[in-house]
Amino acid sequence: MSFEITEIGPCKKRAEFELTNKDVQESFDEVYGEICETISFPGFRKGKVPRALVAKKYGKDIVGEVKEKLISRTFYEMIDEQKLEIISQPAFDEKGKALQEGQDFSFSVSFEVKPEFELPEYKGIELKKEVRTVEEKNIEETNKNLLRSHATLQEVESGIEANDYPVLNLDVKDETGEVLHHNHGFVCAVETGRIDIFSVKDLSKKLKGKNKGESVDIKHEIADPFEAKEELAGKKVTLHIEVDTVKRLVEPEFNAEFIANLGFQSEEEYKDTLRKMLEKEFDRVSKEQLKVQIYDFLDKNVDTALPSDTVERHADYLVNTKLMEMIRQGVPYKEAKSKKDEFKSDAESEAKKDIKVGFALNKIADKEKVLVTEREISQRIVQLASQRGTAPETLREELEKNHEISALRNQIKEEKTIDLLIKKAKIEEITPKEEEAKA
Repeated sequence: MSFEITEIGPCKKRAEFELTNKDVQESFDEVYGEICETISFPGFRKGKVPRALVAKKYGKDIVGEVKEKLISRTFYEMIDEQKLEIISQPAFDEKGKALQEGQDFSFSVSFEVKPEFELPEYKGIELKKEVRTVEEKNIEETNKNLLRSHATLQEVESGIEANDYPVLNLDVKDETGEVLHHNHGFVCAVETGRIDIFSVKDLSKKLKGKNKGESVDIKHEIADPFEAKEELAGKKVTLHIEVDTVKRLVEPEFNAEFIANLGFQSEEEYKDTLRKMLEKEFDRVSKEQLKVQIYDFLDKNVDTALPSDTVERHADYLVNTKLMEMIRQGVPYKEAKSKKDEFKSDAESEAKKDIKVGFALNKIADKEKVLVTEREISQRIVQLASQRGTAPETLREELEKNHEISALRNQIKEEKTIDLLIKKAKIEEITPKEEEAKA
């Protein structure tokens, strides 16, 4: 066997392999030997089936198995020999020549590898840490949010207000009065400015004060293109809206009953719990800000080429994640999809930063001998299982099946490396301004 490696792009290589007829024949002999030892055939004992009969019946399948084993084994032997760290799924090219017993065989493999670069001085990074203390106003604001989160939709007799959720009947009519689209009995979140599949400017003002049984006509020009319903694109229509009922989020009263329903014995216990919860949240936010500063430092101070295929895959992942989030928030699929190109440029920049910082953190982890134990992986699986409401054993099986244990290990390794950098950093404690703290 011989091979030649060439650079075909940033962090991307191609290996050209030439296998002799001896290499090929040895692989065929190995596979035939394994099959002949185990296969049963009429008139022959197991292990005594002539190779010619096996070849006649299973020849095509055997060639496929030999090819897969031969290419894979040859490639990974080369990787070990050259001490290369591949980061992408290798792409194989057989050059159009069929694999045959006793004949030479050539193929090529394209793959991406980790870049080589120098680390900046990462001990003593200057960081600013926001230090916040929990004040009474924080508890009051959190209490308001908690009451809001326990609010229930209730029918009210008054007219529509900006934050209401009225049940509406919609008929979309053209200039002749023909109904082109309708939707009856749907809940409208007025503050979003959306009514069914239409975005309407100043919707809350146009619906304000309307009571149950009342109606309103809104002149509306539909955008072009209009992916939610292409046949309506560019049309001038009237949105005829009838109010079925007016529903409003009504918050519960803050009293002993509310506190007891949350599982607390007294208001003092309740507030003490809120205080501890806020202290943890402030610490979490503060640490997240330190992490962002570390990311920015490594992004700015690490100079390296990046593997384009890996960056592209990660950018696609970021775009799709954003689109799925929009869909979960109620944006129609076609409308969300139309934003894909808009998100791509930002996603590419973000992907490059993520990939670069990921390489840097991994290199620091190796240099500092940051290790992840099986116990830490098990603890993280227990934590994730609790969040998802499933058994840890079930989640582990799922992660192993999807080959995601390695990703989980890398995530924990990155977190430990960031903790190490924070520990070694020069940290200046600052008090955030009022507006920043509020945000």
